[in-house]
Amino acid sequence: MLDAVGRGGRQVAGFGFDPTELHPVGAALTDWKMAGSTSLRVVLPVSGDVRGMGGPTPFRNTALTSGEAVFGVDFGLTVLPGRQTPSSAGRELIWYRGEVSEVPPDPVSLAEAEYELAEAIRDTASLFARRGAASWLTDIAPALSDARRAGERLHLPASHPPRAVRLIAQSERLSAVLAVVDKDQTGELTATAMRERSIGLAPLRVAVRRALLAGYNAAAEVAAN
Repeated sequence: MLDAVGRGGRQVAGFGFDPTELHPVGAALTDWKMAGSTSLRVVLPVSGDVRGMGGPTPFRNTALTSGEAVFGVDFGLTVLPGRQTPSSAGRELIWYRGEVSEVPPDPVSLAEAEYELAEAIRDTASLFARRGAASWLTDIAPALSDARRAGERLHLPASHPPRAVRLIAQSERLSAVLAVVDKDQTGELTATAMRERSIGLAPLRVAVRRALLAGYNAAAEVAAN
């Protein structure tokens, strides 16, 4: 979503737009600039943790389904995949716009996020060592290797704080690895083992999500100060 906003490609408009027309999502960037936005803030809501979310109920519900939203002055954007296109472009993106007077603060400092992520990585590694990583990560080694390349090409402005860029890259790699693990349905694991693995990875998921928030929002924090 952040890539699409930054590139400003033409997308299908959804709730909050004129439903009869197509709009380049880059128009939202113009609207934000005219409203006085100097930076954007990302929110990654999940069930049970919607800190930093704002906007009308339909927008909030869509953002929760999507798992992401971007806010500037006056409004926010979120997106859901639409129909599959006949070309190689993949699915259409249906954009949802929600007017919001003020986004609730959700301060996550880079230092705090880095510490929590390091702790979660260490604890998860210890857990897998005790449990036996091979028994929990069966037949997905190639996919895991590919996932570790995530974060190599981040579409961020040159002015983004270098420390934040490093944290984002690390978090994107971990997020990709977690996504691969979630899709591991090779039949090698019992339902109990999969449940135990999911519970064991839960703290790392939280830490990764919070690190992404801190990293992507670092520019907004700098602008606010």
